[in-house]
Amino acid sequence: MKILWVKPGKLLPLDTGGKLRTYNILRHLSAIHEVTYLSYYGGTRDRVYERQVLQHLPGTVTVHSATLGAVGAGRFVDYVRRLPSPVPYSVRKFTVPQVRRMLADWISQRRFDVAVCDFLASTLNFPRDLSIPTALFQHNVESLLWSRRARFEVKRLDRLISKIECAKMARYEPAQVRRFHRVLAVSEQDRSAMATMVDPARISVIPTGVDLAKYRYNPEARATTPLVLFTGSMDWAPNIDGVEYFCRDIWPRVLK
Repeated sequence: MKILWVKPGKLLPLDTGGKLRTYNILRHLSAIHEVTYLSYYGGTRDRVYERQVLQHLPGTVTVHSATLGAVGAGRFVDYVRRLPSPVPYSVRKFTVPQVRRMLADWISQRRFDVAVCDFLASTLNFPRDLSIPTALFQHNVESLLWSRRARFEVKRLDRLISKIECAKMARYEPAQVRRFHRVLAVSEQDRSAMATMVDPARISVIPTGVDLAKYRYNPEARATTPLVLFTGSMDWAPNIDGVEYFCRDIWPRVLK
């Protein structure tokens, strides 16, 4: 089977849950299918990454776009410029004309048996006419995350932006979930949340796993001192909020 897999951002290094999940699924699929992984990213052109990801996944096609990756004041200007769009900024900013053209050509020509849109952020790159079976891989239910952020954001400007994005996402995400032929969720909780958007029979759950060949349980190992670990990536707002809450409200009570 020929599989097309599309994901925004660099896949390497494997330092976030989303990257690890995608990498390991692709690694196993590549062993039995012909997989073309389309990795498009912004920032400075990274030829080292392009060589490395090709070594890990030989069917990779990389696309560098200078339009991605605005930071600081540039990101705020970019957000204001895209504000009139009904599409959430977290989706619009990952939409690349070159990627849209490539996907339109590949899918219309039926060069693949199946396509996977990895993360909601890539959805706008896919053509309206999905002439081959296409799945949307939902690592999160984005409308739920934005709803929480709109309720609990402390900073006034960030709260206003969160409310705007929440309203956009509440309209956009259900439409995309219905547009794709299949939806892949990472948990039963996410499946239940999306069951209000589409027939639950169209949602499949792929639980997050662990590479047991790399991480082996050692029953003899013991921590020499009490140890607390948080292994989530700290470049994601829900994780940052959770850790700050734990350190502020929970950890002092533990110590006491």
